[in-house]
This record gives sequence, structure tokens and C-alpha cells, in this order.
Amino acid sequence: MKPFFEVLITINGKPNLYLDPSSGSMIIQMVIAAVLGLGVVVRVFWKNIKAFFTGKKVDVKVSEDPTAVFTDDPTALPNSDKE
Repeated sequence: MKPFFEVLITINGKPNLYLDPSSGSMIIQMVIAAVLGLGVVVRVFWKNIKAFFTGKKVDVKVSEDPTAVFTDDPTALPNSDKE
């Protein structure tokens, strides 16, 4: 079986490759998704990355759960049923 690069190259030495518009769009989409994914990873782990290069320890603080449900909603309108 021939190596992969030999299959892609024709007898005259020119590559025998073709990218149609949909392939090009998919490649661009994958590159953009990879860049944005890397940005999210850096943002989530920024304190750990910074601590790694500065040599300091990461302060582990207990933060509130952003998905927690509170029974007393400070943004709720006043109860008007008492009238």
C-alpha cells in the first residue's frame, strides 16, 4: 500500500487536491470553534494559569452557586395581593 502523501501527488508532482466551498467553510468553522474554545478554557482556568507562572498558590474561595434557587428574590416586585 502506498503512503498517503504519494496517493495525493500525481505523476507530474502537482498535488491532486480539491476543496469545495462547503469543505472550506467547515474548516473555517472548526478553526473558529477551536479558538473560541481555547478562550473559554483560558478564562475558566485563568487564576490557575497565572498562579502556575508566578509561583503563588491559588486562593480557593467558596463562591455562591450561580445556579442556586433562592426563595427570597431581591428583584421580585412587592406583593400587591394585600390590597
